[in-house]
Amino acid sequence: MDKLKVVVLTGNENRHRYYAKVMCDSFDVVGLITEPNDDYFVTQSSDSELMIRHLDRLKMYENMYLGVPLDEFKHITSNLHYKNIHSNQINSCENIDWVKSLNPDYILLYGTGILDSKWCHGFEDRIINLHLGMSPFYRGSATLFWPFYNDDLDHLGSTIHLATSDVDAGPILSTITAERAYVDENYYDITYKLIRESIFSIDRVVRDHDSGNLASIPQDISKQRYLYKKKDFTEECLSRVLEKYYGCQTTSM
Repeated sequence: MDKLKVVVLTGNENRHRYYAKVMCDSFDVVGLITEPNDDYFVTQSSDSELMIRHLDRLKMYENMYLGVPLDEFKHITSNLHYKNIHSNQINSCENIDWVKSLNPDYILLYGTGILDSKWCHGFEDRIINLHLGMSPFYRGSATLFWPFYNDDLDHLGSTIHLATSDVDAGPILSTITAERAYVDENYYDITYKLIRESIFSIDRVVRDHDSGNLASIPQDISKQRYLYKKKDFTEECLSRVLEKYYGCQTTSM
């Protein structure tokens, strides 16, 4: 069976390079764009040793579960139409026209800035996004963190959905939840195992959707429970989560 032709739009952290690698293994990737992420919690980390240690752990666990050496990633991109753009440039007409010229079946999205309506109009029902967070229950910022804070692991998950002009509100194709086999592990293990499982689910979901065996389900925004902003993520919230889900190790690595 011929592989679907896709363009991948993603970030430039380890997890995004891992995503790009897995997509290259699963699809005929005819184009790849990477966009740098802004430092997300720079204000919090500048004022908190606990935040600094937390961010260091995130990098360590991300590398452990989703690490792709730069040399390997360079080898992958050497065989592709590849653009590494500046931050906040994903919506330029030049990039949209470049993707159109590659004529993909789908655009696979994970970890860039928010796409504007030009993308959605140009590739209607052909942009599939991986959103880390169970939609529509958790929306906004750090959506894999807050289910731990609320002791709500039944709603710890990620969402694969069609992208629309409304952020993370497009019709849902699949929801991936944290497996019960690993919910007793620590916060970082659970988080990155879930991300890894979500990335590997893309292949199945896209193929089932393309073949007509998987219908999309409109999101019912009335079911939204929480909408968190970046400012909500505080040292007090982090300490509470780590005390319960990281063996009370809030003072050491």
